[in-house]
Amino acid sequence: MASCSYKEKVVRLVKCFCGCSDMTVEEVHRIYTLTNSVHETLLDAEATKLLRTFMKLRRSGDKNEAEQHLEIYEKCAEFLKEAQRTFTQDEVDELCDLGLPYDSEQDLSKRMLGGQRSDISLGLYRIQGKCRNEIEASSDFRDFRDAIRDKMRLVPK
Repeated sequence: MASCSYKEKVVRLVKCFCGCSDMTVEEVHRIYTLTNSVHETLLDAEATKLLRTFMKLRRSGDKNEAEQHLEIYEKCAEFLKEAQRTFTQDEVDELCDLGLPYDSEQDLSKRMLGGQRSDISLGLYRIQGKCRNEIEASSDFRDFRDAIRDKMRLVPK
């Protein structure tokens, strides 16, 4: 029988906001670093998921504007990934159902009627930029960053 030697490795875990999963200290640090930029946070699936959970747990009742902007941002990202799919009024309506502002709806509808995928993509990126700015301006994102920082303070050095 061959002998195996295992190095013991201690993994320190920190509770997620929802309390349902544990994050490594390194993951908390990584996400905290991402929160220096809303853009970087939204490009990272785990950080975005954590932000969404954080906002959901804080609300009572309907979604606030920051949550709506996050959903619109993510839906635009989903549409941008589907480059081969024809963009129709159904997709515009789907964004409207999430709370897309009227001016953005009108702009995107015009682009959709033009039928140029590159123009539609530019419209989706523009909407994402507006959503990103709104999320950054919200107290939700600042509170999220502060909550991550507070989690890091609880970890023994």
